[in-house]
Amino acid sequence: MSANEDRVLRAITDDNTFRVIVASTTDTVREGLAAQQVAGATGARLAEMMTGAVLVRETMSPHHRLQGILTGEGGRGRLVADTHPDGSTRGLIQMPADWSEFRLGPGSMLQVMRTMANGSIYRGLVNAAEHDDVAGALMSYLQESEQTVSVIATGAVWSEAGIETAGGYVVHLLPEARRDALQAMTERLEEMSAIEPLLRRTGGSARRLLAELLQQQPFTQLDDRPVMFRCRCSSEAVVASLATLEREELAEMIREQEVLELTCDYCRTAYQVSRSQLQGLLDPS
Repeated sequence: MSANEDRVLRAITDDNTFRVIVASTTDTVREGLAAQQVAGATGARLAEMMTGAVLVRETMSPHHRLQGILTGEGGRGRLVADTHPDGSTRGLIQMPADWSEFRLGPGSMLQVMRTMANGSIYRGLVNAAEHDDVAGALMSYLQESEQTVSVIATGAVWSEAGIETAGGYVVHLLPEARRDALQAMTERLEEMSAIEPLLRRTGGSARRLLAELLQQQPFTQLDDRPVMFRCRCSSEAVVASLATLEREELAEMIREQEVLELTCDYCRTAYQVSRSQLQGLLDPS
């Protein structure tokens, strides 16, 4: 295993003061942005969203799927991140044609959905209008919807060639926190108000990021999981989605096309559905 392979680590300080989760997401984000064909400020937003979704899943519900949807200014456009317990993570951006880059502002909302073990979906919704970054919106979600006091930072280091490294962290204050430990951690986080220098120093290593955050504080590592870009689309899933259409719509497709071509919004994989497959949806027997 490469030392810089994308990972998410969970740890707790031995004095039960803080729970810390760190994620290295360089390759995951790089592949996700390539699939969406996005870079620049908009690419940075999507990078933050993908990393942030991984961190929130590991914070609140590591064994369940989590989806985050952040709407843009005026309720227009969406940043979507979808992450699963096995580390499979993907991202999607939908932006109005008259926007040159994704922007937050009045009307921005963050919705977080967790798929529970029984198949039910837990939804949380917070106002994201007052934030100018994705991490701020995610922090509001944890504090308002989940009642957890946390600090979140996500980011990426860019070069002319693209993303050099990406990642982030969550520091969660536990009820047993001592005042002196809280002050020390607060001062430490204030020193690292910008995450990019921290990511540059740690070189895309989750372990180095964890050590940098905690420094001399003794801690116990609780978990270590992989993170990777992976889309869960398939030809079966595409056909199943078509089965939800009205019979009249399916019949019109059959009349007009020999082969229906569909592309996954997340990974840009193209699928072809034949007329016989469409006919089978009309006549499943």
